[in-house]
Amino acid sequence: MNRQTGFSRRLLLGAGGVALLSSCARARTSGDALPSRAEPGPTGSHPPAGTPPRHLAEPLSAVRGTAPPAEQPEYSVDAGPMTLALTFDDGPGPRYTAQVLAILRRYGVTATFFMIGENVEKYSDVLRQVLAEGHHVGNHTWSHPDLGKRSDAQVRTEIERTSEIIAAAGRVRPPSLFRAPYGYFTRASFDVCADLGLRPVSWSVDPRDWSNPGADAIVDTVLSRACTGSIVLEHDGCLIDGPIEPGGPADRSQTVAALADYLPRLIHNGYRFTALGPQS
Repeated sequence: MNRQTGFSRRLLLGAGGVALLSSCARARTSGDALPSRAEPGPTGSHPPAGTPPRHLAEPLSAVRGTAPPAEQPEYSVDAGPMTLALTFDDGPGPRYTAQVLAILRRYGVTATFFMIGENVEKYSDVLRQVLAEGHHVGNHTWSHPDLGKRSDAQVRTEIERTSEIIAAAGRVRPPSLFRAPYGYFTRASFDVCADLGLRPVSWSVDPRDWSNPGADAIVDTVLSRACTGSIVLEHDGCLIDGPIEPGGPADRSQTVAALADYLPRLIHNGYRFTALGPQS
């Protein structure tokens, strides 16, 4: 769910996008022949039974940062030529997260999932599956609010509470990545990120999959805009309870279908994939 949120954010997005233009031009490939699928990759493995909850020894106080607050989020990833990052927001979800994981597993791709605290509370088993398969997890606030409409204290609670439940439910360290809802980072959010040792991360390719534009439209946007250093934004969950209706706000079937289509094409064209930051 990514609406435009004001002039200041557009300036930041513009600044981040300009930095990618030269690398995009160099990274594009000339081949148009695309395969129906790529070779499957390795699957992840679950941690052994009885693994101690490491978060108990590493509370938020153990990961507090010392760096000054960031001035803007990261819009790209520097992991070498023809390498980009896939990210999924608003999960974990009871239906589509598993489908996304299955596709990533098929092609041996590692991604980053920015999770909502309320969904982690409901679907902690899905969080653990994401981690067990080697993917990275970031903080996406507790309730997905517009942070510009929250007090400094409320912003801190939204972020701290989410880091705490990700660590507790996943039996891992608190996350090291943060993405603001709608990409709207505020001064208060940068301050909290600095205090908690969180890297603010945005994106550079947005196919607006949350609006259900059709799987083909999602595929076209990703294939035409992704390049070296891109951070691609998609959604595997939604902060909405109740039935999932086709085309409704919690329907991520188009995202799943598009991922299954464009991922082998990118692999065929020589792209590699990296997750953002260390695993929680």
